[in-house]
Amino acid sequence: MTNMNSADFLNAIDHAAGMNDRWLFLAAFCLLLLVCGVVIYWLVKQLQAVIADHKALRDEHHAALAQIIEKQNDTALKLAVCIDRNSQALQECAYELRRFQDQKNL
Repeated sequence: MTNMNSADFLNAIDHAAGMNDRWLFLAAFCLLLLVCGVVIYWLVKQLQAVIADHKALRDEHHAALAQIIEKQNDTALKLAVCIDRNSQALQECAYELRRFQDQKNL
């Protein structure tokens, strides 16, 4: 019985269906179990495909976010350097302005 092909299986169900209502019920139940098994197998395969797609999209999203964060960090560093240089330039301007006003007042 372990090496039964689909034709033998259908013949066995047909034979069982011809016996009486109890055998008909058992044959229908076996067929229902087989169909349910195929549907569940198909749903599991679909779920695995969706999970794989989700993982790929999540990895792409994380890579894009990493690039954005890297660019933001670079821009923040450039901005900090610019602010520091501007602060130094303003201090020099203030020094020169005071010196110029002191010369003008003399």
